[in-house]
Amino acid sequence: MTSCKYLGILIDTDLKWKKHIKYIYKKLIKFVSIFNKIRAKLPSKILKMTYFAFVHSHLSYGIEIYSNSTTNHLSKLLVLNNKLLRILQHKSFKTHTIDLYNTYFALLLTHTY
Repeated sequence: MTSCKYLGILIDTDLKWKKHIKYIYKKLIKFVSIFNKIRAKLPSKILKMTYFAFVHSHLSYGIEIYSNSTTNHLSKLLVLNNKLLRILQHKSFKTHTIDLYNTYFALLLTHTY
């Protein structure tokens, strides 16, 4: 499968956006360990700004294009984003995802809850 990068978005030949989603995932996965290390050291306001600067900006760029991918492809990013939000907000795995997004007023990747 070949792809082309245009304005920071990887466009593959079948327009399934798998390569672009994988590209974003690779960028964001490193923040799991970083956020685990800094969450006890920074106030919640700074953690929120850090999320929007380093995670939300990558997720929201081009979302109009790649969000029409299948839920199966997007689930990888959705799970990672939920994990990052839980880490920054000091929430347990049982916390409902809607509460995580509402607390930060963050963008949902899919319309399903």
